[in-house]
Amino acid sequence: MSEPGSIPFSKWEGEYVRHLTVSPDGSVYVVPSGTHERLHQSIIGDSIIGEQFDGPSGTKVELALTGWVQLQSDQLIDRVNVDAPNGFDQTELVRTFAKMHEAGSIAVAFHPSGEVLTSTTDELALPGNGDRVPVPLENEK
Repeated sequence: MSEPGSIPFSKWEGEYVRHLTVSPDGSVYVVPSGTHERLHQSIIGDSIIGEQFDGPSGTKVELALTGWVQLQSDQLIDRVNVDAPNGFDQTELVRTFAKMHEAGSIAVAFHPSGEVLTSTTDELALPGNGDRVPVPLENEK
């Protein structure tokens, strides 16, 4: 995985943003809308992570499979969406992000399990089951 210095985005300082990413070490970065592919290229490169699992695929899923979390509010619906690895348990971060967007609900898709947890903001409790980095990249094996 890329070292924190090679992440092409700034660390989150608590300001209002529509997209955040959380690295496996817990660092939180602001990812501008439409640039998840750039993050994917910085972290994963040309590895094809999704082929190791059945189920959904795509940029955010592959990032989740390598331990990265994506939080997003499109401001069109009253919900925050999260793609996360099975072991993700940062309930307070997700709750803070949801409250920032005045979201009435949260949907967290866990990968690779495929479990989807839906909750109100106040009732959210992330289980944190499983490996936070279920798929090591080639240079980490």
